Amino acid sequence: MGVNMPINSRQLLFRIFFTLALAAPLIACSKKYSYKEDAVPEQISLTLRLKKLFQVTKLVCFGRYALAVPKEAQIVWGGTYFPSKISSFLGSVETLREKAEEDIEKIKYDDKGAEITYDKSGPIELSWQIRYFDSKAAKQLNLLFFNTYVSKGNIIFRLGNAVDEGQSEEQIAAVEESRSKSLHLRLDDGIISPTEGYCIEHAFMASSFYGDQEMVEIGIYLPSLPDVTFSISSNKDAYADYPNEEFEKEKREELSLLTRIRKAQEEQGTMYPQRIVLREGKRAVQHWHGEESLIKRLDGVHDFEWGFVGTPKDVANPSEFIVNMYTKVEHNLVGAAKKASVTDDEAVALWDRLLSGLKFRVKVPGAPEGSYYLPEHKSSTTNAE
Repeated sequence: MGVNMPINSRQLLFRIFFTLALAAPLIACSKKYSYKEDAVPEQISLTLRLKKLFQVTKLVCFGRYALAVPKEAQIVWGGTYFPSKISSFLGSVETLREKAEEDIEKIKYDDKGAEITYDKSGPIELSWQIRYFDSKAAKQLNLLFFNTYVSKGNIIFRLGNAVDEGQSEEQIAAVEESRSKSLHLRLDDGIISPTEGYCIEHAFMASSFYGDQEMVEIGIYLPSLPDVTFSISSNKDAYADYPNEEFEKEKREELSLLTRIRKAQEEQGTMYPQRIVLREGKRAVQHWHGEESLIKRLDGVHDFEWGFVGTPKDVANPSEFIVNMYTKVEHNLVGAAKKASVTDDEAVALWDRLLSGLKFRVKVPGAPEGSYYLPEHKSSTTNAE
């Protein structure tokens, strides 16, 4: 017996059927990329060219972390905060004052009410410091900013800071002096071992204190695979303004990668972008029990993400930890390249190899054995495959 339905209902049913019919073969393609047990993926063998790429590896350090990468790999630095923003520029001690003057000019240009309250050499040898209100409102609120410029070799480091509520100008001045003294130049990606502290671009900041904010963002560039980008970002104190109980009850599940994907699918329905799911599920990296989503877009872009939601202010388990990998990248635009330089197998194998090489540089409070490289691991290794 036939069932009559309005034409628009039949069209809707056809669209749903067409979408499901299209999605079915896409998901079926993912069977070879699976998990042998919960949070542990099946091993995908490296192809000959990837074996050659990883034949000689090195450790690069950023923040409190180190990553095992091919020898040819280069770090592309993003933001670094320890505990506040740190920037670096090419320049010598002769241009130290010049850099400070450039910043003063910009501060005054951005707001006519800005006021420079301190502009002197120090707090250590080969350094300069300015203190300023960036507006009349900032002065009324006693929001005083610091810029400390430290010369090391042919690099000038700018350490930013500010007087926060309950702090004095003298306290922040002492903090900036301590930070300046802790700054040591690094050669290339060289790692200072086994000192506790933080790797920044070109330098290392020695410190055994773990109570401050820590943020770092970096990318990895592989000359042999120029369209592939691999990036890592970590924020120790993200969501620290939430009480612990509220964070656990309301935010942890909401922030999980798989939950965010599921909610987007529910909200967007048939408008959710079609994708080939290569692998998606729980994924442990060292002691970080996170989640991953490995998809291939219909335009051929590999779009891989791993996310871990830790505990705010816990240095061993940063509250926000994210890793991404994309292919078909050109001029910093995902999808701009004509085609991906790696196959699906190579993309998954490359992802697994790089992600498994993410550890702490040295042990931090609360981190288990095996979650850090130094002093056991050498900074350069030759791998026999």
